[in-house]
Amino acid sequence: MATPSNLPSARAVAEKCFDRYRLESDPNCDLALRQDLEALAEHFAGLNTLISVFIEHLVPWPDFVRPSNAGHAAIADFLITRAAVAGISSNYDTLIERRAWEYGSEFRGSLDGDEATVDSAHRGALLKFHGCENRDRNSTVWTPSQLDDPTIANRIEKSKTWLAANLRQKDLLVVGFWSDWDYLNAVLGAALVDVQPLSVTVVDLSPTDALEAKAPDLWKIAHAENVVFEHVRESGADVLDELRRAFSTSFLRQILAAGQNAFEEDTGAACNPDWLNMENFDSETLYAWRRDAEGVSSAEPATRIRPGNSEALGFFHLLLRQSGAVERADGYELNGRMIRVINGAESILGSLRARFIEPPAAIAADIVVAVGATNLGVPSNVVRDGRASDVVRPRAAGIWMDLPSARAELNI
Repeated sequence: MATPSNLPSARAVAEKCFDRYRLESDPNCDLALRQDLEALAEHFAGLNTLISVFIEHLVPWPDFVRPSNAGHAAIADFLITRAAVAGISSNYDTLIERRAWEYGSEFRGSLDGDEATVDSAHRGALLKFHGCENRDRNSTVWTPSQLDDPTIANRIEKSKTWLAANLRQKDLLVVGFWSDWDYLNAVLGAALVDVQPLSVTVVDLSPTDALEAKAPDLWKIAHAENVVFEHVRESGADVLDELRRAFSTSFLRQILAAGQNAFEEDTGAACNPDWLNMENFDSETLYAWRRDAEGVSSAEPATRIRPGNSEALGFFHLLLRQSGAVERADGYELNGRMIRVINGAESILGSLRARFIEPPAAIAADIVVAVGATNLGVPSNVVRDGRASDVVRPRAAGIWMDLPSARAELNI
């Protein structure tokens, strides 16, 4: 619900559905249903029109198609990199998936435990307990009476099995939602009763005593012996974004630290501890730095939970910092020139450059240094080279160099 998504609350959805139904079909519909989404859905289930009228006609599905927020971006990033083992969502919208697609990932939400098992082979699974707005919309869950539907009941049983098998001895982060759905409390309680979580952190603006009242079974699991419990009364999107920035900063600091010994041996100077820290950039800027550290363009997602062999990459970053280069969102500024540093390990310089044809908005560097790349001295396209930002014949922006050439050019 955080900006810029601003998705409607359950109460707002109920009011919109009720008002439309009362205006178009039943002026005498019980006003007590107007602010209770579950009861309103049950009313249509009783009329045998839950799918034909409520789901297909009244639910304001376009209201769920909004821009993703920082929380969705963090979850997408954590699942793609497997920084999170899995995500479990009660939301119908596709804002997490949409952010993953924007990052260049082939990503889908899982509707049951079997799909989650398949998806786990490629990334952390996103298990959508209540269904999905663009995958079998008519089987989305709105009211407990639907649990008798064979399709939904089968999905829930598969999901319970998957949860019990995959969440054992994990740190559980419950964000922005400590279930208002009694049936979901029961399902999660049964699935989690034997998983013995290491910790449970609940990010929810509600008072702590309200959490216990809403979900006593989950509360009991969260307060079992040897389980560390914490309640953070903050915005879920803000907390997730802060966690993501910490993850990205740690990733990049590991790269800098990997180059420290080589830097000190090459220069004969001690490494300034300040050079091993990152500027306090926002999440998307840090994400762009991580992409460059992995050697992937803005059309591809960052996929690593931790750096690979980064000694040479960290070494060059430290050389730039020693020379007085200033960290910017797009790289470094040194003597009036912008320098972008990319991991070119195991790549041919010309081939790597060909993969970095990016939108003009991503182009800022005067020099792109592909650390670890091999320069064969030939263009990636022997027929024509093209121009940066040219729509017809595009090429990667900046002058591309390997590490030795960059040291000579920059005199570092």
